Amino acid sequence: MDKNSSITPNKYSFFTNEYLLTEKMCAEAEISRIDVGLVIAWILLTLMFFMMMPSVPSMIYDYFSTPSLGTIFSLSGGVGITILPSFAVILLIAKTFPQKVGAKRFQEQLQLVPGEKRNLSFYDEYVEVAGKFRKKLPYTELKRTGETRNLYILYFKEKRILFVAKAGFHKGTLTELKSFVKKHRTISSKLYGILRWLPAVFFLLLCCYAIWE
Repeated sequence: MDKNSSITPNKYSFFTNEYLLTEKMCAEAEISRIDVGLVIAWILLTLMFFMMMPSVPSMIYDYFSTPSLGTIFSLSGGVGITILPSFAVILLIAKTFPQKVGAKRFQEQLQLVPGEKRNLSFYDEYVEVAGKFRKKLPYTELKRTGETRNLYILYFKEKRILFVAKAGFHKGTLTELKSFVKKHRTISSKLYGILRWLPAVFFLLLCCYAIWE
């Protein structure tokens, strides 16, 4: 039997995790990558909605009572489809974008470490991912973390991404791992985690100012 087909987790590691890498998993991970963009889009659409709030009832009446198809599909003059398409576009992007890039991310994961079966071992200074061979990723290169329904995600420098399956723990728990990773993040990593939200905060403050005025 190929020794790489089944790797026994190192008993001296703090945490061990095992999963089978799939394109579906890679697609799910993309949701964590577009969170800031969706927040910014949501803020802008919320501002637009509040600015148009007084005319919404008349817009709805004009939309359903208009005899002209040209008027229905007009995007000017406060008539026709103005708010719902924007929300639909965001929902469509959030739904389809991860699926389209899932295959690409899958290949990137195989370039990082060949082999679909993954075994992760978390040590004091680095995490080791084992597929057909092993690769060590030091915590000093960790930029930020992310999370989806089934995955805990570690984003390292040079666009290296490591998945941790929530249901794949053999040693330790997700809660304990989060605390462990938090203690091992560098100051620059913590600052990056804050700075990446600044555009969304800026737009939020801008929207609040516009509404106040």
